[in-house]
Amino acid sequence: MSTAVRLAQAADAEGISQVILAALHSSNARDYPADVIARVASNFTPDAVLALLQRRVVLVATQGQVIVATAALDSNVVRSVFVNPALQGQGIGRLLMIEIELRARDAGVTVLSVPSSLTAEPFYTKMGFYTVRNVYHGNERTLVMEKALLSRHPIGAYRDRQHRAQVVALWQEAFGYDTAHNLPALAIDKKLAVNDGLFFVATDNKTVIGTILAGYDGHRGWLYSVAVHADYRRHGLGASLVRYAEQALTALGCMKINLQITSGNDGVAGFYEALGYGVEPRISMGKKIAVNIPKDL
Repeated sequence: MSTAVRLAQAADAEGISQVILAALHSSNARDYPADVIARVASNFTPDAVLALLQRRVVLVATQGQVIVATAALDSNVVRSVFVNPALQGQGIGRLLMIEIELRARDAGVTVLSVPSSLTAEPFYTKMGFYTVRNVYHGNERTLVMEKALLSRHPIGAYRDRQHRAQVVALWQEAFGYDTAHNLPALAIDKKLAVNDGLFFVATDNKTVIGTILAGYDGHRGWLYSVAVHADYRRHGLGASLVRYAEQALTALGCMKINLQITSGNDGVAGFYEALGYGVEPRISMGKKIAVNIPKDL
């Protein structure tokens, strides 16, 4: 029987719930204990699914009028991919993922992420995802996997004549710099003077929509000034910028990458944790070299 993929509707909540619960109690039960299955299942009652339909792009695969599989896209994260256990291995999950990736690309997503169960890891690996880290919730192990998508927003080297004014405006909007040594124009000039080739921008046509700076001292690397224009956030562009800078540092022989998060901006920690960074027991200290800070800024 042919399979069709479409957007889910409110009337599909019961059918979606049935598919998910059947897969959890059949396929996933081979890799997780009963208490984990019960905890996850409680998140996919018909009422819970109905609420999810309001927050995510939810797809269903149907055969005739019967829902046989489902998948969802939440910003740049794939969630809740389940196929009726009796129909697994027939390519239905792959059809859903192809549609998910098409919708993600159309939304400007550059790095697609999925919190995978142990059961689903081989499936996502075949779809081109790779594991970046493990997450544990009690005795539940989840694999965070990623896949880079072809982006309509290329990332490349900063070019002063083309990009300066736009980068200054983006940094003012993103960071609100108010100290002399952090003023965008000065920061740009200081970075260009180093001439290390580690200043990157993302563009939409000729418009700068994201930036990242990297530094390398021959041992450790650093990331700075990760900024994404407000209209392009939550589509994976920030993650793509970080990965691009990581590749540049790796090519130089860098063994460890550090970054700092300013006090009061703790919400950003989750973004970096999803990319494999962890909070370390360090005390961050700094000292301004006043003689090198222009007095007229």
